[in-house]
Amino acid sequence: MFRTTRRVRRVAVTTLVASSFALGGAAFLAPTAGAAVPAASCTVTPGPTGSVVITGEGFTAPRKLNDGESTQPLNVDANGNFRETRFQKNVNYTVLAVNEDQNFIFVNCKVLAKPSPDSPTSKPNKPPQNSQADFRQGFKDGFGVGRPAALKSCDGRPQADKSQQHSDSYWKGWNQGVGAAFRQACKG
Repeated sequence: MFRTTRRVRRVAVTTLVASSFALGGAAFLAPTAGAAVPAASCTVTPGPTGSVVITGEGFTAPRKLNDGESTQPLNVDANGNFRETRFQKNVNYTVLAVNEDQNFIFVNCKVLAKPSPDSPTSKPNKPPQNSQADFRQGFKDGFGVGRPAALKSCDGRPQADKSQQHSDSYWKGWNQGVGAAFRQACKG
């Protein structure tokens, strides 16, 4: 019985000492209580050429970027921001402090999803490609414009508003849609 009590006491003391070391380490990584330090953040965004763009804000210089294999200095500006382009895509990037007294000893960079080709921000402002879908949409739009015009008068067809950017297939479909509307409404 005496040995069991001693063993329980030893486990309790060991747990208490280990937790105090763990809390002391967490306090070391956190900024001082009196300082109002903005949170530092780092993001990794897939680039257009198969690269990644690494950006950060809220850092104090000097800093280093670690990719798991190497550590290189970062160019942190006066506002605490940096921007780097790298070609190692499947890597976990971490921003490291150079001096021990710096806030945010290390910050793991968050990887952002690659923008989908269908998202509005990734689509360029150019006419859509020539396709059957463009032709069908043009036909539908042309028929929608041509039908009321044909019901009003079979003498004059509406003109296409070419100020809108569309593909050649769209405009061919639009003209055929107007023609179909006039043929249907102006029989005889």
